[in-house]
Amino acid sequence: MQQQLIADWLQQNQATVNEAGELSLPAYAEQLAAVAAGTACSWLSKFSVLRISGEDAATFLQGQFSCDVAAVAENGVSWGSYSTAKGRMQASFLLFGSQGVFHLLLRRDIAETFRKRLSMFVLRAKVKIENVDDSMLALGVMQATASHGALPLRDVVAGESLVAALTPNVRIVLTAAPAALLAQWQALHRAVGSQAWDLVFVQAGLPWVSQATYEEFVPQMANLDLLGGISFKKGCYPGQEIVARTQYLGKVKRRLYRARITGATVNEGDALIAASSGEQTIGRIVMVVPFTDGSSECLLVMQSGAWDDQPKLASDTRGTLAQLPLPYSFPDAD
Repeated sequence: MQQQLIADWLQQNQATVNEAGELSLPAYAEQLAAVAAGTACSWLSKFSVLRISGEDAATFLQGQFSCDVAAVAENGVSWGSYSTAKGRMQASFLLFGSQGVFHLLLRRDIAETFRKRLSMFVLRAKVKIENVDDSMLALGVMQATASHGALPLRDVVAGESLVAALTPNVRIVLTAAPAALLAQWQALHRAVGSQAWDLVFVQAGLPWVSQATYEEFVPQMANLDLLGGISFKKGCYPGQEIVARTQYLGKVKRRLYRARITGATVNEGDALIAASSGEQTIGRIVMVVPFTDGSSECLLVMQSGAWDDQPKLASDTRGTLAQLPLPYSFPDAD
């Protein structure tokens, strides 16, 4: 029934979803305008939802994730990450806790790899990790009446849906009735596809690890420390020693930035170079949203001092990068 309702919604909106999970709708320029006006809603089809349950779930996850799982176990939401022993992120995610059961939102292209990896460490713990995309989907909705501002997550559980307030005017909803919610929202909102909705994440400075950036960044490079996705008071977890050393032994040398790129085609994972570094990679594109004028807006991780060194795309040095503001500041900025 759920799949049929989604299929009906797609048909009604002349929408398609490709093999990568990307939702496409007609009139892309109008979609971008809806995001700019704060009146967009979307099915986040590029994302998957994992459900983690069992009496040992909270304790198990506390020893695996960068965030304070115990603090959100009963009724909360947190950004978080999962890393290798060397501190390199294999996933960034939103973690929803409700009465000791957890739902985790992450990019679809890494979801199954992540699920299998995490399951390897369950051992004798009473924990079940399952993909619930067939029964629970993620939606995004904007509220034009609120101003764009601070990033702390607020609301959490509302009825049968799980709700995260990413900003005062952006909500992420995990729901078992996505088609019904979308139909309800569309009375006041414009349904947009994956590319247009990614602009919401880019402008809010919210990073999602994908296959293209798998194991590329330490959590602070993606600004997770600024988003509440790292607890420096909890116990050990994979990569914790590297994360703590990065935090306490000096300035974070690479950070997540927002930028406009003109004169070049850009893709997730593209390498960045600078005038003084030759062909040495100084950063990578994390997310990118194309505009109808040929330019793109993106999130990128780059060496903090490289903005004065003519940063370029390694794949097309004709492109120009211009830094754009984020809605939060860097405490270690020069």
